[in-house]
Amino acid sequence: MDHVDPMPGTPLESLVSGIRAALGADLVGIYLYGSSVSGGFDLGVSDLDLVAVTRAEVEEIDLGGLDEMQRDIVSRYPDWNDRLEIVYIGKTTLQAFRTNSGSLAVISPGEPFHVVGGVADWLQNWYLVRETGVTLDGAAAADVMPTISRVEFVAAVARYAGWLGAWSLGDLGAGSLAYAVLSTCRACRTVRTGVPCSKHEGAAWVAERMPEWAWLIDTALRCRLSGGRTGFDDEPTRAAARTFIALLVDETLGR
Repeated sequence: MDHVDPMPGTPLESLVSGIRAALGADLVGIYLYGSSVSGGFDLGVSDLDLVAVTRAEVEEIDLGGLDEMQRDIVSRYPDWNDRLEIVYIGKTTLQAFRTNSGSLAVISPGEPFHVVGGVADWLQNWYLVRETGVTLDGAAAADVMPTISRVEFVAAVARYAGWLGAWSLGDLGAGSLAYAVLSTCRACRTVRTGVPCSKHEGAAWVAERMPEWAWLIDTALRCRLSGGRTGFDDEPTRAAARTFIALLVDETLGR
């Protein structure tokens, strides 16, 4: 498939070219997903989410070359520092992700480029790439991504909501707390409707149904747009966020 850049003005085209050059014949396909294709993309705040599928397993590809390429792009696009999530996974591992003990390589916000296991934990990502993603290069997503039922996807989102509830009890910064609030809203709507959505859509859906918490959801949205610089800077608001997340997790899980 010919490469098409659906997001001019971002590093996307450079990333696709760089991944293609670094992987060469090992590249199966590159796929864009997340808010840039599903809605709710906030310029200057949102991440770019990519999956690159490879013929060889990640331990056998040029990880050093990929790391150098990613660092070079961040140096040329400094506004995108810590805003790239790129997953590299071998086709064989991907196809058998439910039982496979293989690995993937990933760069994500707050983390350096590294190799990690637990490919089954990425079920939500594989589902979204197949069902909503855009093929930027190589084989079509439906020909590469394993079939995942909506029931499996919704169950994975519910588990993630439970994780968010536990995570939010920690000593999170303002940006992370805003992320937890909005991601729990998204998880709640997804589980209750069975349909994937953006953080913005989830926030609006929950605010309509729980208007007494609309002020907190607005605080989270403003905090997100500020890059975590405003909002959740006093303990009563932080405590309210933790209470809200706990209530929403219970609602999500039907408790």
